[in-house]
Amino acid sequence: MSRLQKFVMAFVTVFLTALLISPPVLYWLGLSGAQGLPAKPVLLASKEQQLLVWRKARGIGSPKVHAMNPYSVVIGLLSPSANRTDPGELVAWWVASGYLLEHQRHRGMIWWHLSGTALTIWLSRNWSCEELLSAAALPDSSARSNASFNGTT
Repeated sequence: MSRLQKFVMAFVTVFLTALLISPPVLYWLGLSGAQGLPAKPVLLASKEQQLLVWRKARGIGSPKVHAMNPYSVVIGLLSPSANRTDPGELVAWWVASGYLLEHQRHRGMIWWHLSGTALTIWLSRNWSCEELLSAAALPDSSARSNASFNGTT
């Protein structure tokens, strides 16, 4: 094997390795941009309140939140159908961004989106659908002060 072929193989290997490990590294970095993690709601909202939040997120049928991961987010961003946000992801984003309003460690738009996306992933994996909908529905929720939840964006 010639030197050029060895160099190309090494470059491709390093490139593919970096490509595969970057989503989890960005996820970890995003979580580090928030001061702690949000606490689950103490009280659950009524089913009617939860359905109201679900409909506000353009949800149809019974509410459900699919567990996200860093790779699914990257695939979703690269997908041609990425312009339609899943209602469960939107509710998780409302809760994450509401939490970040008071607990963001670093300032700047890049940090906001990176930390918000990481928290959205974390919430979708660690909270139930009812807990997410309740956090967005209850009056003391910081997610309700989020402009995107109130339809002002």
